[in-house]
Amino acid sequence: MTEDRIITAGRWRVRLTGSENADAALALRARVFRGGACDRDAFDARARHLVVEDGARTLACARLQLQRRAEVGAGYSAQYYDLQKFSAAFPRALEVGRICLAPEVTSPDVLRLLLATLAQLVLEARAAVLFGCASFPLAEASLDGLTDRLAPAEWAPGRKASEVRALTGTGPMPPLLRSYLALGARVSDHGVVDRDLGTVHVFTALPIAAIPPNRARLLTGMLDAV
Repeated sequence: MTEDRIITAGRWRVRLTGSENADAALALRARVFRGGACDRDAFDARARHLVVEDGARTLACARLQLQRRAEVGAGYSAQYYDLQKFSAAFPRALEVGRICLAPEVTSPDVLRLLLATLAQLVLEARAAVLFGCASFPLAEASLDGLTDRLAPAEWAPGRKASEVRALTGTGPMPPLLRSYLALGARVSDHGVVDRDLGTVHVFTALPIAAIPPNRARLLTGMLDAV
């Protein structure tokens, strides 16, 4: 059994746990993604689960997996994208997925705390990149404004999925993706339709070397400031 790690921030706490103690994260995912139905999949067992809590309330969660080059191709994002060039470019990568906030959460500090914790974990793991799939609701997917943030050719993900979307449309951008882009993240040149979840995924990667030093200090310092 994997021992939980606890990070406190004011009245909140962040718990990093193994799949055997991830019931709170899975319950929130079921509520947000499946209307209450089970959201467990094959990737959960080998991942760590990050849970933001306020007492007994679960405010947010994410699924994390530290991957070496040979492991990237067996991860969640590799179902939808050809990541051969990406895995060759980054020797250690932290894949982050299934990020969700409880619908009643309105404080932006919860998302800030989630980002700050991810930043600390990336530094501790000496990962070269943070990556995953940003998701948009299928009916209102808005990929406009991303074409000037495309990943460079040397590590850009290739096409693999059968149903893709061009980076076009109008509408709001998910707050987490907006935060990633502000830190220097880059995206794939297309989105992928996930009929199971009713979403459009866009591969998103944030090379740690691309984060401006002043922003990195501000982000990692949030754990003391929140």
